[in-house]
Amino acid sequence: MEWNIFRAPTDNDRNIRIEWEKMGYDRMTSKVYGVEVCDENGLVSIACRFGLGAVSRKTFLNGTAVWTIDAEGAVDLALDMQRDTRFTFLPRFGLRLFMPETFGTLEYYGYGPYESYCDKHRASWLGLFAGDVADEYEPYIKPQENMSHWGCRYAAVSDGAVALRAASPETLSVNASVYTQEELAAKKHNYELQPSGYTVWCVDMKHSGIGSNSCGPALKEKYQVNDAAFSAHVRFTVE
Repeated sequence: MEWNIFRAPTDNDRNIRIEWEKMGYDRMTSKVYGVEVCDENGLVSIACRFGLGAVSRKTFLNGTAVWTIDAEGAVDLALDMQRDTRFTFLPRFGLRLFMPETFGTLEYYGYGPYESYCDKHRASWLGLFAGDVADEYEPYIKPQENMSHWGCRYAAVSDGAVALRAASPETLSVNASVYTQEELAAKKHNYELQPSGYTVWCVDMKHSGIGSNSCGPALKEKYQVNDAAFSAHVRFTVE
């Protein structure tokens, strides 16, 4: 599991990706400044102060993550983040999990069954959906970000016997794929793609819109991940 702020650039990202790559969003690393652990009343809390930025570059995000684990194994994540507004808006912000490929089923209560984003969900509807991770792919001729599901109240990946579930009082954007975003960004044609050998599960607290900048205006500010500060909460459970 790792922090995740980049996405495989879409056709509409063809201009902004230059700024994203200049800022180092595609080669981000975590920088840990301090960790405190508390074990009390059957709860273990791990508080981490950290920053996100490219190697040898100023951090563009700083924050505190508090992970709280209860006696039943549930993990609650509470985040408080501050963004350096001198940097351009983020493609996304969330977590990326590399699950065994046997976790081949995705279930979610959100906008589906088609791909949906904050500015692109009129063709989808709010409901409960489930399907194979291998089918969670839109075969654009030029590989790019695809098949995220916006407005999810919860989502889970399962191997048929065990499921890992993520839920939030705020909504999430979620996608699961056999391909990594690096693979999608590197290949020029969809027939060149190679599966990663994992179920790559992205749980995004925030995800910028898709826009229309391949032939139209830049993405509107209201659809950008450009908050100067934000908080998020996610609960992970094994079922």
